[in-house]
Amino acid sequence: MTAKAPPAGWVVQVAVATLPAEPKADARWLGPALNDAPSFQYFNAAIDDPAKAVEATKKLIAKGDASATDWPMSAVRGLSSAEITALKLKVGEVKPA
Repeated sequence: MTAKAPPAGWVVQVAVATLPAEPKADARWLGPALNDAPSFQYFNAAIDDPAKAVEATKKLIAKGDASATDWPMSAVRGLSSAEITALKLKVGEVKPA
């Protein structure tokens, strides 16, 4: 039986919030405007702890938009050390996928 190596990094998924859709002039809907479906962004993190990978991604995103730290984020897939090398990531580094 072969033992699988623990992840050397993580892919972090960020659900990007959208603004409420503008109602159309001829729309019959009288209720509040609804948000469009969120989009997703992915980041590769060369950090072996999934919680720390998410925190590092939040810090990276906060540089561009401080409100983005409230967006839902989760580590969705482990990265092997070979994948980290192929992505040219340094230990502790986070880059957009």
